[in-house]
Amino acid sequence: MSACVFIGPTLSPGDAAGVLQATYLPPARQGDVYRAVSLLRPRAIGIVDGYFQWVPSVWHKEILWAMHQGVHVFGAASMGALRAAELEAFGMRGVGRIFEAYRDGALLEADGEPFEDDDEVAVIHGPAESGYIAVSEAMVNVRCTLASAHAAGVISAATRARLAGIAKALFFPERNYDLLLERGRAAALPGPELAALEAWLPAGRVNQKHADALALLERMRDFLAADPAPARAAFAFEHTTLWERALTENAPATLHEPEDARVLDELRLQGARSDELRRQVLHSLLDTASEGAAVEPALRAPGVSDHHLQPEQLEQLLHDAARAQAVRRTSDLIPAALVERQMLARLRGTGEFARLRARAEDKRACLAARRDLPEVEEFSDLQRLELRDWYFTQLLGQDMPDDIEQCVRDWSYSDLSHFHRVIFNEFVYRQATGGDAAAIAAAG
Repeated sequence: MSACVFIGPTLSPGDAAGVLQATYLPPARQGDVYRAVSLLRPRAIGIVDGYFQWVPSVWHKEILWAMHQGVHVFGAASMGALRAAELEAFGMRGVGRIFEAYRDGALLEADGEPFEDDDEVAVIHGPAESGYIAVSEAMVNVRCTLASAHAAGVISAATRARLAGIAKALFFPERNYDLLLERGRAAALPGPELAALEAWLPAGRVNQKHADALALLERMRDFLAADPAPARAAFAFEHTTLWERALTENAPATLHEPEDARVLDELRLQGARSDELRRQVLHSLLDTASEGAAVEPALRAPGVSDHHLQPEQLEQLLHDAARAQAVRRTSDLIPAALVERQMLARLRGTGEFARLRARAEDKRACLAARRDLPEVEEFSDLQRLELRDWYFTQLLGQDMPDDIEQCVRDWSYSDLSHFHRVIFNEFVYRQATGGDAAAIAAAG
């Protein structure tokens, strides 16, 4: 199971971990979903809390990009509910009553009152060291609480509606029940009803955001337990100039230094060498338990048979099959950045790093002198296909893979656009330096 969830004031990581084993991250801001996918390679992302107003909010485009990378994205309760309602048509999965209210434009629990504003879920909260403790009440919680109090006979429908109006008129950082009751008394609402509500609140108040966040975790847990295939986006992701600028601004600072990133691009171009080094690192990260646990399933793996095999041959076959399964499982669990840091360390230990770095720097200087080069993002589908054909058939001497996006993920490119840029740069570099289509490793 590989998942990460952005939470903060709505639900604590401790409470969340009891429902879903995941990497819990602070409230999402712009660029965080892109960084999470790039660094952690999760199968699913859950968005509950997110920043807004004073900090750029999580961007719709990066959520679309995540889904285009095969990541299932869920949203609920707060910023996640907002984004899910806006992106449901594109495949983002909304969970809970707040999501449904944003999607439908009305909150059924509050007599179908209009439900459109961001401030319905907004709260003011403390810093990370406080556990993002909320110090105001979300409007949606107030609405649901007042609706529940009315249903319980604590307040009348008229008082419920007046109190909801008073709460809505408050600036969201100021919303709390003490101030609401004070303003209710100042508005000459029925004193007995306000007194009854005050006595009822400690046990009766509704935290709909918290309930929806738990529902999201339960949905993600059950979904991942079924071992779903990667998400398949039913839309074309456009690599706009604004998106490319955002990639530069939000590049994961903890991923790699620019020099290391260029060396990794050179290594990826080699195909087989990159695969082999990645396998070596994954093998080194395996523990005995992982390897042993894979032996029993390997006995039932397709192609494993004891016919016409000597005992030592069968033992080796089973060992190899178990090892392969363990490596595949490890590659799903360990962040790509960790594997690549180990790959870089091995390259430095053999001197191969210096050769790849020198080639990358020479290529960078060569491309910098070319001001006439088109942007890969502007290529037509046919041009991209021809570029891939050149790379796989002429440079690597192999057939083009049937699933190019899976290949790109396996080789840890950030996305298909990154892959195309790297091989286009290689194409231009070889043209400029007179390089032929021999094995790319020889060019190092």
